[in-house]
Amino acid sequence: MWEERPKRRPKRTLGIREKQILLERAGYKCEACGKEIRFSEMQVGHKTAASKGGNATLRNCVCLCYKCNKLQGTDSWKTFLKKMRKQGSVSSGVKQTLKGLTLPKLKFLAKKHKIKVKGRIEEGLFEDRELPPTKAQYVTALVKRLTEKDIESDLKEFTEKPKKKREKSSRIGAFGVFDL
Repeated sequence: MWEERPKRRPKRTLGIREKQILLERAGYKCEACGKEIRFSEMQVGHKTAASKGGNATLRNCVCLCYKCNKLQGTDSWKTFLKKMRKQGSVSSGVKQTLKGLTLPKLKFLAKKHKIKVKGRIEEGLFEDRELPPTKAQYVTALVKRLTEKDIESDLKEFTEKPKKKREKSSRIGAFGVFDL
Protein backbone atom coordinates (compact mmCIF):
# COMPACT_ATOMS: atom_id res chain seq x y z
CA MET A 1 0.00 0.00 0.00
CA TRP A 2 2.63 2.56 1.05
CA GLU A 3 5.47 2.38 -1.35
CA GLU A 4 8.82 3.54 -0.19
CA ARG A 5 10.35 5.98 -2.62
CA PRO A 6 13.94 5.34 -3.61
CA LYS A 7 16.34 7.94 -2.19
CA ARG A 8 17.50 10.51 -4.68
CA ARG A 9 21.18 10.62 -5.38
CA PRO A 10 22.69 14.06 -4.90
CA LYS A 11 23.26 15.92 -8.15
CA ARG A 12 26.82 15.76 -9.49
CA THR A 13 26.86 18.88 -11.65
CA LEU A 14 25.85 22.52 -11.40
CA GLY A 15 23.30 24.24 -13.62
CA ILE A 16 24.27 27.02 -16.01
CA ARG A 17 23.23 29.81 -13.61
CA GLU A 18 25.17 28.26 -10.75
CA LYS A 19 28.25 27.98 -13.00
CA GLN A 20 27.90 31.67 -13.89
CA ILE A 21 27.73 32.57 -10.20
CA LEU A 22 30.79 30.40 -9.52
CA LEU A 23 32.78 32.06 -12.32
CA GLU A 24 31.83 35.56 -11.12
CA ARG A 25 32.74 34.64 -7.54
CA ALA A 26 36.17 33.53 -8.76
CA GLY A 27 36.69 36.79 -10.64
CA TYR A 28 36.83 34.99 -14.04
CA LYS A 29 40.03 33.24 -12.95
CA CYS A 30 41.02 29.69 -12.11
CA GLU A 31 40.95 29.47 -8.32
CA ALA A 32 44.06 27.28 -8.30
CA CYS A 33 46.51 28.89 -10.71
CA GLY A 34 44.97 32.33 -11.30
CA LYS A 35 44.74 31.95 -15.10
CA GLU A 36 41.99 34.07 -16.65
CA ILE A 37 39.22 31.88 -18.09
CA ARG A 38 35.99 32.33 -20.01
CA PHE A 39 32.74 30.57 -19.25
CA SER A 40 33.29 28.11 -22.10
CA GLU A 41 36.72 27.12 -20.70
CA MET A 42 35.61 26.85 -17.07
CA GLN A 43 35.43 23.50 -15.30
CA VAL A 44 33.80 22.86 -11.96
CA GLY A 45 36.11 21.35 -9.37
CA HIS A 46 35.04 20.09 -5.97
CA LYS A 47 36.51 20.82 -2.56
CA THR A 48 35.41 17.30 -1.58
CA ALA A 49 35.11 14.94 -4.54
CA ALA A 50 31.75 13.31 -5.29
CA SER A 51 33.42 9.91 -4.94
CA LYS A 52 34.34 10.88 -1.36
CA GLY A 53 30.89 12.11 -0.34
CA GLY A 54 30.95 15.67 -1.65
CA ASN A 55 28.02 17.04 -3.61
CA ALA A 56 27.52 19.73 -6.22
CA THR A 57 26.74 22.87 -4.23
CA LEU A 58 28.26 26.30 -4.61
CA ARG A 59 29.84 25.89 -1.18
CA ASN A 60 31.65 22.69 -2.27
CA CYS A 61 32.59 23.82 -5.81
CA VAL A 62 35.49 25.82 -7.20
CA CYS A 63 36.13 27.35 -10.60
CA LEU A 64 39.09 25.68 -12.37
CA CYS A 65 40.79 25.64 -15.73
CA TYR A 66 41.05 22.31 -17.58
CA LYS A 67 44.65 21.65 -16.49
CA CYS A 68 44.01 22.26 -12.79
CA ASN A 69 40.80 20.20 -12.80
CA LYS A 70 42.69 17.23 -14.26
CA LEU A 71 45.53 17.70 -11.77
CA GLN A 72 43.12 17.76 -8.83
CA GLY A 73 41.51 14.42 -9.64
CA THR A 74 39.80 13.17 -6.46
CA ASP A 75 42.13 15.01 -4.05
CA SER A 76 40.52 17.29 -1.50
CA TRP A 77 40.90 21.01 -2.14
CA LYS A 78 43.43 21.45 0.70
CA THR A 79 45.55 18.53 -0.49
CA PHE A 80 45.45 19.81 -4.06
CA LEU A 81 46.56 23.32 -3.06
CA LYS A 82 49.45 21.87 -1.04
CA LYS A 83 50.55 19.88 -4.10
CA MET A 84 50.29 22.95 -6.30
CA ARG A 85 52.49 24.99 -3.95
CA LYS A 86 55.13 22.27 -3.95
CA GLN A 87 55.13 22.25 -7.75
CA GLY A 88 55.27 26.04 -7.79
CA SER A 89 52.10 26.36 -9.86
CA VAL A 90 50.50 28.70 -7.37
CA SER A 91 52.77 31.65 -7.82
CA SER A 92 54.99 32.07 -4.81
CA GLY A 93 56.02 35.34 -6.45
CA VAL A 94 52.54 36.75 -5.88
CA LYS A 95 52.71 35.78 -2.22
CA GLN A 96 56.16 37.36 -1.82
CA THR A 97 54.95 40.52 -3.55
CA LEU A 98 51.94 40.72 -1.24
CA LYS A 99 54.09 40.10 1.84
CA GLY A 100 56.23 43.08 0.86
CA LEU A 101 53.25 45.47 0.75
CA THR A 102 52.06 47.62 3.61
CA LEU A 103 48.76 46.96 5.36
CA PRO A 104 47.03 50.01 3.77
CA LYS A 105 48.01 48.73 0.30
CA LEU A 106 46.68 45.24 1.11
CA LYS A 107 43.43 46.78 2.36
CA PHE A 108 43.19 48.79 -0.87
CA LEU A 109 43.65 45.66 -3.02
CA ALA A 110 41.07 43.73 -1.01
CA LYS A 111 38.54 46.54 -1.30
CA LYS A 112 39.18 47.00 -5.02
CA HIS A 113 38.61 43.29 -5.74
CA LYS A 114 35.68 43.03 -3.29
CA ILE A 115 37.45 40.50 -1.11
CA LYS A 116 36.21 40.49 2.47
CA VAL A 117 38.81 39.64 5.07
CA LYS A 118 37.60 38.91 8.57
CA GLY A 119 39.70 39.32 11.68
CA ARG A 120 39.59 36.88 14.54
CA ILE A 121 37.39 37.02 17.60
CA GLU A 122 39.16 37.23 20.92
CA GLU A 123 37.18 35.79 23.76
CA GLY A 124 37.41 37.77 26.95
CA LEU A 125 36.26 37.06 30.46
CA PHE A 126 33.18 39.29 30.23
CA GLU A 127 32.85 40.05 26.53
CA ASP A 128 34.22 39.03 23.17
CA ARG A 129 35.82 41.48 20.79
CA GLU A 130 36.54 41.30 17.11
CA LEU A 131 40.12 42.06 16.15
CA PRO A 132 40.94 43.61 12.76
CA PRO A 133 42.46 41.32 10.13
CA THR A 134 46.21 40.86 10.24
CA LYS A 135 48.59 41.38 7.35
CA ALA A 136 48.95 37.58 7.00
CA GLN A 137 45.16 37.18 6.73
CA TYR A 138 45.06 39.76 3.92
CA VAL A 139 47.93 38.02 2.09
CA THR A 140 46.21 34.62 2.38
CA ALA A 141 42.92 35.99 1.02
CA LEU A 142 44.50 37.97 -1.81
CA VAL A 143 46.98 35.35 -3.06
CA LYS A 144 44.06 33.13 -4.13
CA ARG A 145 42.56 35.73 -6.43
CA LEU A 146 45.27 38.09 -7.71
CA THR A 147 48.06 37.81 -10.23
CA GLU A 148 51.24 39.89 -10.26
CA LYS A 149 49.83 41.91 -13.18
CA ASP A 150 46.72 42.72 -11.12
CA ILE A 151 48.80 43.88 -8.18
CA GLU A 152 51.11 45.99 -10.33
CA SER A 153 48.32 47.73 -12.25
CA ASP A 154 46.11 48.27 -9.18
CA LEU A 155 48.89 49.78 -7.07
CA LYS A 156 49.35 52.52 -9.68
CA GLU A 157 45.96 53.83 -8.54
CA PHE A 158 46.89 53.68 -4.84
CA THR A 159 47.75 56.94 -3.13
CA GLU A 160 48.82 56.84 0.48
CA LYS A 161 47.22 59.42 2.71
CA PRO A 162 49.77 61.61 4.45
CA LYS A 163 50.05 60.99 8.18
CA LYS A 164 48.70 63.74 10.37
CA LYS A 165 51.32 65.29 12.61
CA ARG A 166 50.40 65.39 16.25
CA GLU A 167 51.10 68.50 18.19
CA LYS A 168 53.02 68.11 21.38
CA SER A 169 50.87 68.60 24.40
CA SER A 170 51.97 69.55 27.87
CA ARG A 171 50.66 68.41 31.19
CA ILE A 172 51.06 70.30 34.42
CA GLY A 173 51.81 67.97 37.30
CA ALA A 174 52.80 68.29 40.90
CA PHE A 175 56.46 68.61 39.87
CA GLY A 176 56.15 71.07 37.03
CA VAL A 177 55.32 71.07 33.28
CA PHE A 178 55.92 67.88 31.29
CA ASP A 179 55.94 67.40 27.53
CA LEU A 180 54.13 64.34 26.26
